[in-house]
Amino acid sequence: MAIKVLSMGLLLAWASGLSLPGPGYIAKFDHDSRIIFTSNFEGNAEIYLLTRDQLTRLTEDPATDEWPVPDSKGASIVFTSDRSGNFDIHVMDLKTREVKRMTQDARDEVSPSWSADDRFIYYDLKTGRNSWQTMKLDIGSGRSLPLFPGVPYRTTIVPFENRKGGEIYFTAKALMGWFVAKYNVNSGEYTDLAKSGSCRPKVTPDGKKVAFVCFEDDGLGDIFLMNSDGSQKANLTKDRSSTYDYYPCFSPKGDMIVFSASPKSQKKTGYQLYTLELKSGEIKRIFASDGNNSFPYWF
Repeated sequence: MAIKVLSMGLLLAWASGLSLPGPGYIAKFDHDSRIIFTSNFEGNAEIYLLTRDQLTRLTEDPATDEWPVPDSKGASIVFTSDRSGNFDIHVMDLKTREVKRMTQDARDEVSPSWSADDRFIYYDLKTGRNSWQTMKLDIGSGRSLPLFPGVPYRTTIVPFENRKGGEIYFTAKALMGWFVAKYNVNSGEYTDLAKSGSCRPKVTPDGKKVAFVCFEDDGLGDIFLMNSDGSQKANLTKDRSSTYDYYPCFSPKGDMIVFSASPKSQKKTGYQLYTLELKSGEIKRIFASDGNNSFPYWF
């Protein structure tokens, strides 16, 4: 397993704003925590682990490996890969690097995440040309069932549960497009949290705040913050009208957000990784490459 460490030349390129000399990357992450993400800067979509100014490639397969999410202990990751011919759900032990295929359906299964107790994997099953069904895989039995009972939406995707369990945040689709919603496991109640043009919610470790993507201000995508009940919405990247800002995820302490941003000129093919400090609003680039760096998760 190759570990690539920053060189002085790459650091100088970062400081001067020069373009990268061929395939490569620049990392400037100075936290004692980990960020996992997908990138194709080495020619293929693989999963990488970013630590303090170091990068480790976790997968090495000619297929597409993407959407990595760690379990609550940070011991394993779940991800989706088409290494078996279509997209299936896989789990990797981060210590041994052993990969286990979890689903066998001939239809695509994508966007996985963990239940709060790590007993289940949530994911999206493709059921039609433009339709998906959110599923729940029981890791113990290997059986999959629909996650949401009596769902009032046409389609649901990308579910993430709060750390304590009991509330699942997701993106829903009705007649007027995609929007952020919440499901209360105990009551069975569904709540619409943000209007059409919003998606990809993630909740803070304490369950009080939700970060999501919204298009209402610049038409490209900004990182928004709201309370878990949908109140007090605020655009955190409102001054970035020339970038697609996507895939927000909170830091382990909940005081920062990591996200991917791509220049408008590159549409959604030039994502680089940034952090946003909630208290000060300061935005820093922490990872840049000549590829597309997306789906970050901070743990």
